[in-house]
Amino acid sequence: MIFGLVGIIIPLFVIGAIVYLVVRRRDKEGITAYQALMTYFYTMISASIITTAVGAGFLLTAAFRSAYNDWPIAEDVTLGVTVMGTGAVICLLHVLGKKALEAKEGKATPLLKRVYLFFMLSVFSVGGLVALPLAIYGIAHYYVEHVEEYMYHSDPSGQIAAAVVIVPLWVYYLMRVLRETRAAKKEEASE
Repeated sequence: MIFGLVGIIIPLFVIGAIVYLVVRRRDKEGITAYQALMTYFYTMISASIITTAVGAGFLLTAAFRSAYNDWPIAEDVTLGVTVMGTGAVICLLHVLGKKALEAKEGKATPLLKRVYLFFMLSVFSVGGLVALPLAIYGIAHYYVEHVEEYMYHSDPSGQIAAAVVIVPLWVYYLMRVLRETRAAKKEEASE
């Protein structure tokens, strides 16, 4: 219930803030409609990448769960494909929309790009710092505590899947931020 409420409040807050800033722009204090739309595109790209990563996590969890326990995985695979596919399609549409708007306006938004990259790095850094130790613990616990006489033994499928999805994204966004930082320093040096 609380997560559903938060899921509704956050987008409404973001939309309200963008509308407020655009209205303030009339007094030359706020942001332009172009900046607001670019903020929307980056926000939706971020959310859809996270959604795609969650779907990939569901798929990998199903694969690992099948390997560990020989469980039926049709429901998990269906859920993973649905979530991952939805996230990927929404991401693609918003990336194309962002590129089309940038081409039409003839200008990029380097500050928004940096905010986006640092936000995504922060999200996946925290996720990686949680997922990696949990995966290592889950694997160690499974093999140390594994007793064959139990009918069911909790496997580390979810923890491993989370680490396999999150850690590469963490490294990817770290490399993107480092590349963006180097480019910004070169830009400053040339001015």
